[in-house]
Amino acid sequence: EALLADAKANGETVSPRELGARAKRILAGREVRGTLAAIERAGGRARYVAADVLDGDAIRAALTTVREDWGPITGIVHGAGVLADKHLVDKSDDDFARVYGTKVDGARALLDALSDDPIASVMLFGSVAARFGNVGQSDYAMANAALDALALEERARRPDARVRCIAW
Repeated sequence: EALLADAKANGETVSPRELGARAKRILAGREVRGTLAAIERAGGRARYVAADVLDGDAIRAALTTVREDWGPITGIVHGAGVLADKHLVDKSDDDFARVYGTKVDGARALLDALSDDPIASVMLFGSVAARFGNVGQSDYAMANAALDALALEERARRPDARVRCIAW
């Protein structure tokens, strides 16, 4: 109601879908702020940086500011992913590219951007869909299976690091 009232006060005409998207962004922001506050209360330090995980330049730029403020990066958590649930015959090439690329190419871009850092821990968030599948998620299942393989590659590349792909 508050979002609708605000839109009307600004002379905007918004659809229920747009109102839902605005509410979702607000709730996501609250969740991020709450998580960061919980980390700080527990004695940790964390920074949330929004960047397109497929944009290697944006990732490197974000990581440069982190290194400048805190020094070398020692841990990675990659949980990016999108869904485009449809039966295989109904999926477009773009659907596949967004789902697979965000998870797999995004992880590769992040790992490449951190190739010179002394990484001690790599946590990649995969899914049980890689093993068991879900209706309409063939691309998502493939992406998660590829993420498992990427974790094995990274473990070989960084033998002293703890590397895991969590089947979420």
